[in-house]
Amino acid sequence: MKPAMTRFALLLCMALMTFSLQARAQDAAPAPARDDFKVLLEVNSSNQESWHAAINTARQVMTMIGMDKAQIEVIAWGPGIKMLLKNSPVAENIQSLSMYGIKFLACNNTMKALKIQPTDLAEGVTIVPGAVAHIVKRDHEGWTQIKM
Repeated sequence: MKPAMTRFALLLCMALMTFSLQARAQDAAPAPARDDFKVLLEVNSSNQESWHAAINTARQVMTMIGMDKAQIEVIAWGPGIKMLLKNSPVAENIQSLSMYGIKFLACNNTMKALKIQPTDLAEGVTIVPGAVAHIVKRDHEGWTQIKM
């Protein structure tokens, strides 16, 4: 066989293999899309650096993954609940990020213990009955948890 014919035959075989692999890939069931990122950021510290870290982490997840592919919750309890108050240094961030779909959650048990009224909370905050129960529920549902 001439070298030109050998190269042609080799190229033809490679092309046929490529088309065969592409056809098999199209016939196979598509892999499910990974668009169910679920992130729970937990804040139970009165440290304002933790509050800013939670805000920045939520913003970063929103930007890098996209709100069309992620669910993000920030839950505050114990001393961390002060993060969610109207006069908090991150109150404006909470309001603006909640408009993008990030959920900010306040523990009702902590609110009762500290005598915090719903009207004391920043705009965009939702109250859950208990933070620990909510965290356990999210863990059971497969959410990624990050303690700030």
